[in-house]
Amino acid sequence: MWDSIKETFSKYFRFGGRSGRREFWTWTFMVLAVSVVLLGLLTGLIFILHVDCTIVPLFLFWLVALFPSLTVAVRRLRDAGISPWFLLIPAFLCIITFLVLFDRGMSNMDGTPANYSDALAFILSAVTAMTGFVFLILFCLPSKK
Repeated sequence: MWDSIKETFSKYFRFGGRSGRREFWTWTFMVLAVSVVLLGLLTGLIFILHVDCTIVPLFLFWLVALFPSLTVAVRRLRDAGISPWFLLIPAFLCIITFLVLFDRGMSNMDGTPANYSDALAFILSAVTAMTGFVFLILFCLPSKK
């Protein structure tokens, strides 16, 4: 397990090459586990101990893990025989969905009318989630020679 994580960190800026399922999923589960632990600790500090802190440690971890996560995903798709350019689809959908949901949330806070409807926000969220499930399947595909 630690070898896969070290391998991913050693290829921090390397988009070329391939990554097997083991390297990809070990990295993904490590990022998920650290995120859950950090979120739990921060939640405990804020709500249980009433310590005034922010989510900056979690944000910093995500910032550090973002680039290796992107590179290992590109290498994994290439290993599965799929063009890594397809990663732009969920990235684009996530950005658009975030902007629409942010607009909806800000309109509720300051009383101004929202630029986008609830239906559009729901449809974008559903399409983004379905795209995530499709990529989950793509990341599970076996390696191509």
